Amino acid sequence: MRGPVLMLLSVALVAQAPKALGPAEAFARQLKQNRLGMWLVLEDESATWGTPARAALQDDALVALNLPLVLVGGKKPDTLSTYVRERYGWVRGGHWALVDADGRVLAEGATPPEAAKLSAAAERAGLKTRAQELAEFLTRNGDHLEAQAALLRERTLVACRRTQKALGPEIEKKAAEEAAGKPGEPLLLSTELDGKIWSETARLLDHLFQGDWLEVSSDLPWALTGGEATHSATMRALWSRHLPLVEDALRRQPNAWDLWRIWILGADISGGRPLAPLLASLEPLPGTAPEDWPPAAVLEAFVRDAKKRGDWRAIREAMEPRWDEWRRDGRRAAMGQGPGERIWSRILQPLVESLISLGDAGAADQVVLQAIEALRWEGVAAQARDLAQRLNRSDLALRWGALTQAPAR
Repeated sequence: MRGPVLMLLSVALVAQAPKALGPAEAFARQLKQNRLGMWLVLEDESATWGTPARAALQDDALVALNLPLVLVGGKKPDTLSTYVRERYGWVRGGHWALVDADGRVLAEGATPPEAAKLSAAAERAGLKTRAQELAEFLTRNGDHLEAQAALLRERTLVACRRTQKALGPEIEKKAAEEAAGKPGEPLLLSTELDGKIWSETARLLDHLFQGDWLEVSSDLPWALTGGEATHSATMRALWSRHLPLVEDALRRQPNAWDLWRIWILGADISGGRPLAPLLASLEPLPGTAPEDWPPAAVLEAFVRDAKKRGDWRAIREAMEPRWDEWRRDGRRAAMGQGPGERIWSRILQPLVESLISLGDAGAADQVVLQAIEALRWEGVAAQARDLAQRLNRSDLALRWGALTQAPAR
């Protein structure tokens, strides 16, 4: 009986397996996901228009429209590009179009996409942006918190893209300097540009913080995603003013993941706010285990804050219980190599670095050996070697590097 049963089971599983979408279905899904329309660019071997199309969409008016770009085709036609070409009757060469949610062409062209052409096409089409749609909805439903958060997200996305365009490579240069330990003065937009780009976002966020912002705290991290706000003096000042509200909320709910995400985001934008005083003001629930404090949501910020203060002992005291608990939990230890890299980056790397910085190389070596045994992730020894090299411990780098060649036990 076992053979027929297994055969029937396999047939059932095959029947339930999702079928690959055909080109028509794949295109229909793209349209469905982009309810307000999208830019469609068809390429072939003679027309590689992806780069100029992306550049054109950085035009201010097109950034505000915030419609997605869908590229199909390339040097070699595929089933989707063949379908698009046949659907719209685009016989040869490249083509671009502005299409609505039903796939109707509102404007099109057979010459390379340029900002002026696309902007004129969008104006003729009279498409409503998501931000306009939400703003009109809020005129009738002013206290709708979810709509306020959604509009805040749209404004933030556009402001981030405009900031990227305004500052260009300066942002990358600044990020490289900070990564190299040379923070210097913050890179800020001019007062005029800051007002044009970020004033509406700041107004919306300020309005939320003066109302029932806690009711949409789960939406705010999503709505405010984008590190470009750090380049806005307006947003920095706004967060400095409102972070105490978030801190008061954390004193009532010190394990609230969303509140921590909001605080970390706001602290980063405002120019860096020390975490230690806030943690000292929080009262975890009685019986909270050492490995559960500080909360997991704030671990990365905790390590960053402690490093700035050179408080390696605080990092050791936070990470050692977490590592010990992870090793005691047999279910975690049996998970295989999947979580290995995550455990290394979140817990073990800070722990090993703190032990070396405190002069306890023996304990650091023991932790690395434990990690190789417990994590079942082949990258442990190499990561430990690289860390030792960064900390100028060539002896440990040599020892841990040798472990990368050790045969698996």
